[in-house]
Amino acid sequence: MDGAEIKNSVDDVEMNESDNESVGQESRIGSSYMPTFRYSHYKMRQGLAKYTSSSGQVYTSAQHVRFERFIQEYVQSEYSGLCLHTIRSDSLNLFNDMKQALIYELSGFNGTFSFSTNFWSSADHQLGFVCVTAHYIDSAWMLQRRIIAFRMLEYPHNDNVIFQSMMDLFREYMIDDKIFNITFDNVTGSDAIIDMFKNTLQPQFSYMRCLCHMVSSMVQEGLKLMETHIEKIRGAILYIASSSARQEEFSALCESRGLKCRKLKPDFKTHWNSTFLMLVSCVDYNAAISDFYNGKHDGNNRLCESDWEITFVFMNFLKVFRSVALSNSKVYSPTSSGGLPILFAVSECFAEHRGHSIPEFAAIYDIMESRFKSYCECMLPSFCLAAAMDPRLKQHGLDLVVKDISENLGMPLLNIDAKAIEARLHGLYKGYESKFAKKEKPTSSTNSDQMRKRKSFDGYSYEILRERRKQMDLETYGPTELHKYLGVNYTAYMTNEEFQKFDILAWWKYNEGSFPVLSKMARDLLTPSVSAVAPEFVFSTTVGNQVLDYKRSMQPSTMLDCLFCMKDWEDARLRAQNWSDHDMVEYFADSDQNSVD
Repeated sequence: MDGAEIKNSVDDVEMNESDNESVGQESRIGSSYMPTFRYSHYKMRQGLAKYTSSSGQVYTSAQHVRFERFIQEYVQSEYSGLCLHTIRSDSLNLFNDMKQALIYELSGFNGTFSFSTNFWSSADHQLGFVCVTAHYIDSAWMLQRRIIAFRMLEYPHNDNVIFQSMMDLFREYMIDDKIFNITFDNVTGSDAIIDMFKNTLQPQFSYMRCLCHMVSSMVQEGLKLMETHIEKIRGAILYIASSSARQEEFSALCESRGLKCRKLKPDFKTHWNSTFLMLVSCVDYNAAISDFYNGKHDGNNRLCESDWEITFVFMNFLKVFRSVALSNSKVYSPTSSGGLPILFAVSECFAEHRGHSIPEFAAIYDIMESRFKSYCECMLPSFCLAAAMDPRLKQHGLDLVVKDISENLGMPLLNIDAKAIEARLHGLYKGYESKFAKKEKPTSSTNSDQMRKRKSFDGYSYEILRERRKQMDLETYGPTELHKYLGVNYTAYMTNEEFQKFDILAWWKYNEGSFPVLSKMARDLLTPSVSAVAPEFVFSTTVGNQVLDYKRSMQPSTMLDCLFCMKDWEDARLRAQNWSDHDMVEYFADSDQNSVD
């Protein structure tokens, strides 16, 4: 049975569900009436296809005899198991139906899209995949995110193959003329690929380089140089945590020193936020850990005070990078407008730690700052344009922030001064004005005189009032919506709480009528994601080289496309695409989390 037959059968069942009184007896529970459940094999197949795909299950899990027994004995006795071929076929049919609906939605969208790209490779062979995600702000000013393809790349995975694969995808969705921005990871973002897109999509195309890749590469460099010290601390924690008797003995030592009992846990080397949280759990306990561990060990592996000193300095240094990673795991708030404040926070951290007295840390600092400076010079102009659409910043505010970043880093930021930013803003706005501004026919002087003489029932003409208001705005602010927006202080009467909790999309939704042209420009500038990394991977030390596990690697490429897309689409329907490191924090629940922030 194909997808259309399944769908028609499901529709028939759904139409009859409201009339269940006619097909079954009603059951009485207390004073409530519930219609008798009517099992549909066809509806079950569709539901099973959606569940296995959207929950990230491998299809063999639904084929397992234990799964069939569970459903039959505890859920529905009429259930009969399905073969792997049927489950895959149902999933692909459902995926194709959902994909066609998404193509129809996106191709008919009255606006532009921004995209992010991420490269994946298989675990056991050299197959490469590109994951392309569309970002857009809908008519209700809600930020949306959809993976539109998890596409296998032809070998070799060179620049031309990646470019052609992405352009074919955009044409497939009929949105190749609506591309505003692409955020690249460090694999798909070569200069050659960017140039190809520039030449093909001019003049509206812009690009970003992934902020999370920059943060990840900086942190990894620091962790490599800190490896000797962190490994000694990790070894001490493993020594204590791997034995319940040692854990009890360590707890007794803590209690004798007036410290709360603490169960130490090791980190996961593939996720640097766990290393940060492991170090946080050692704050105030470092002397107890050293005394306990050193008392049972001799030789070079003994923990020294210098190990803790440099490690805690590095831990404090990592706080801002953890905050950056967490902010980029948020899907439903614009990250483009927050990019500039993020760069300021990082630059402030560098300024605070500059000239540190510990030589080893100074070497780490220099390498990480060099990477950050390169990123700032490349991406600050794009972040400035987006930040200008935040009424709390606008032109004057972002000028101050850029100046502070420049001072914090001790370097001039070329082509990012006030005049350059202003010129880019007005240049961009002219394009929107020429495309979207309504052309009003000039009014003759005779008609104008008649309008001035005309009276309304309350003694004044609203047309006159409107024209005079336009003239006042022109004299006060300038000739365009952009002049007016930049000239008015919208935050003068905001409380501190309102300023901190400001919802930029809600503000533009409310003011869309006042800025019909500028709001379209704001929508496009606020849409791009500064990160190309899926939220759940922002802390991974393998960012930029995402690897499919061996079970996923054995799936056909069409099924991988189905699995990744359907899971994302179902998460989007539930508005559940956000992610946090809550599970990791829970893992270190015994640590003093107040010291994390």
